[in-house]
Amino acid sequence: MTADYQKKIGDASTLDELFALWRGKKPESFEYTNGKRHIQVSIDHGKNVFIADGIVNPEIWNSGDKKRILFIMKEAYGTDWDSRTLASWLRMYHPTLPMWRRVARWTYGIEHTDANEIARYKDKLTYEQHAESLEQIAVLNLKKSNGDSASDYGEIDAYARADRLEILKEFSLIDPDIVICGSTFGTMLTTVLQKPPLNDGTGNDNWYYFINVAGKERLFIDYYHPANHWSDLMNYYGLMGIYQQALKEKKSSVWTID
Repeated sequence: MTADYQKKIGDASTLDELFALWRGKKPESFEYTNGKRHIQVSIDHGKNVFIADGIVNPEIWNSGDKKRILFIMKEAYGTDWDSRTLASWLRMYHPTLPMWRRVARWTYGIEHTDANEIARYKDKLTYEQHAESLEQIAVLNLKKSNGDSASDYGEIDAYARADRLEILKEFSLIDPDIVICGSTFGTMLTTVLQKPPLNDGTGNDNWYYFINVAGKERLFIDYYHPANHWSDLMNYYGLMGIYQQALKEKKSSVWTID
């Protein structure tokens, strides 16, 4: 990575500008281990399908009317994206695939939960509630190109190492207050933020952490990927319970990672 490219990433002032630079990044090769195997991965965003993500509806995000919730996911996949981004697809189509119904339900719950009361589970949101919830969020996939429906965590980590600078810049430009990590917290914490891995003494049994990133404290929740196979009811109340505990204990800053 050249100093000129690093400066351009640092100077990028919009997500569109960042994604254009990221897509044209010089190819890199990384090695990771899977058991006893050493696997070489070639990262070429220009050759492979690069799927940009980001803020779904900037007008809502920047209005101050809604909680700023970022979902950090593993990867998106598909070949028919053309000039669309994941964010524009969510804004235009409000998809009702099971994963996105769950994301909308989680978002609706967090928006209406506070330290005193958890919003009651709704099996089916109205179309308006579903659409509004999806338009409220931002999404950041750690692996931006060559995605697959079955994730390889070693490969996800390799992409995060290769694109650490860009991921941090995207995070900074999105500027979330609440971060839901969908089976990505370990990679985000150690590979991207370069914090020590958690252990029995530093981990939180309730899976939430207040972490200073880009000059601001953010609430991170270490949770399951929304495509997991546990029931919707258990998923919902598990996440809402974690979020409520974080709100209740915010003043004590017990689970702050510097």
